[in-house]
Amino acid sequence: MGTYIRLSVLPEEISQEDWKSVYKETVILMQAYDFAELKEKNLFDTQIPVYVKSKEHEEPSRYWETCGDLGSKKFAETFILYSDIKMYRDAAPSTYNETDILMNSESSVVVFDSKTQGYPYHLNILAIAMLIESRFPKFASVSGDIDYLQCIKAKEWADTHLSTPIKLPLRVDPQQLLKRFFPKSEREKIELIERWTIADQEKIMEIVYKNSDKETFHNWIKEKLVKYSSPTQIGAVKLLVYYLNLVKEPDSLFFMACKEEGGPKYNPEEMLRAIALTWVSIPPEKYDFLKSFRKIEGHPTIVERKFGMMVMDIKFPGREIRTYIPLTEVVEKLTSYFPDWEKKARLLLQQENSRIEEELLEFYKSIAPMLALNNKKESEGSYLDNEDAFLYFDNHSVLLTEKQDFHLKTVAFSIEKFLRKNPEIKEGLYSYEIESMKLILGEMLTEKFQMYLTEDAWLRLEGVLEEEFIITLLAKLILDDFYNFKRKTDNYKLLRGMFENKLITEKITNYRNDPEVITYIQEMIDKEKNTNRD
Repeated sequence: MGTYIRLSVLPEEISQEDWKSVYKETVILMQAYDFAELKEKNLFDTQIPVYVKSKEHEEPSRYWETCGDLGSKKFAETFILYSDIKMYRDAAPSTYNETDILMNSESSVVVFDSKTQGYPYHLNILAIAMLIESRFPKFASVSGDIDYLQCIKAKEWADTHLSTPIKLPLRVDPQQLLKRFFPKSEREKIELIERWTIADQEKIMEIVYKNSDKETFHNWIKEKLVKYSSPTQIGAVKLLVYYLNLVKEPDSLFFMACKEEGGPKYNPEEMLRAIALTWVSIPPEKYDFLKSFRKIEGHPTIVERKFGMMVMDIKFPGREIRTYIPLTEVVEKLTSYFPDWEKKARLLLQQENSRIEEELLEFYKSIAPMLALNNKKESEGSYLDNEDAFLYFDNHSVLLTEKQDFHLKTVAFSIEKFLRKNPEIKEGLYSYEIESMKLILGEMLTEKFQMYLTEDAWLRLEGVLEEEFIITLLAKLILDDFYNFKRKTDNYKLLRGMFENKLITEKITNYRNDPEVITYIQEMIDKEKNTNRD
């Protein structure tokens, strides 16, 4: 699982002169942003890989590359662009083939197909890919984990730096798509939109609704419902949610799902349970707190959020509902097709709604502390997840939660306990000159931990004169290596924060040297042990 930007081209259709001209435009965009690349620098009298600002290179031909940005200190996979079109003519055809949409007999070649993981440089790489498609609309195609609003943002940024504006990618612009291919029928139009438009399921439904006649749209939805053996399956419930958001009435839905020829002909009890799962008859104030978990158009999706949204869909398939229809009206529409069901329908829907509302209340109670943090005023400082908190903590605009601060105390305690248990290691550390410790830090971090830092982080470390600060960093690396913690994701995030953000290491160092903190953590551990014995 990842968050990608893809760009495919038909290199045989593009002249070197035209490609070079567009490449020069990409250089303007590359230089306009804080793009970063990984290069070796001489630090502490040794070569260390560090993140530096991206620039053009000469060999094997002119090119630039990037894997993140220095501002956010977030890095993912590398994107490379060459100025010589021959580099792509000599490349193997893509297994991820865009030939169909490019409408050419030859196979396309990949220029970009890497993960940004939704990090800030995602939109800027997208802008560069969009520039290339915009200049070669029939010979280049942008795709990946993108949406219409992301492309709007990317275009706005690019247009401020380029003399000629760029266009939106074909695959996020259905009107441009339909004009390009002139579908011969309503059915062909829908197939074209479904196959090539990059958008989520709800957006696709909205596009089809706006670009089709009512009968075609109705039959298309009906065909989708038929694929589900039960309307309570998650996919079917999501389909019902999107339909109700768009059409805002259940009458046609009950007809096509339960009565119409060619439809799935669900029985009324199943259909009612499915309608309950959409939350359409639950008052919105019961689930408004979930707005923090809704999809955010225009923002690249990070992997953790993708996974989290999958879990939320399973637990709360109705969370995307934006239409409210009173329970009495829902029952009335159903019983117009099933008159014998009036009393049973009302009771069943009331019971299901009550059950769902109880689940929502329990979930609210479990996440209330997190919501309280998110709702704090901007002036009080913002609270971020562990990775960002440790990277950006500044004791003013970005604060640590109590849990995050406590975690730093436990790290300080673990370092002190490790050094006390291993006096020979402690004695060895304090016997080194500070510059020698910095050299060991560089070698351990890059060779053993395979962690790379920004040039700013290393230069800041070069200027550190406090021995205890360096010992905190070195002891943490030795401890993690000793217990093989270096592969643990949360530990990796903390380590990056310790090196990139001096304030985090200063906090841990202060806690290390604070007897009250060490005693407090030890007492908590002893209390936990005694509780477990009892």
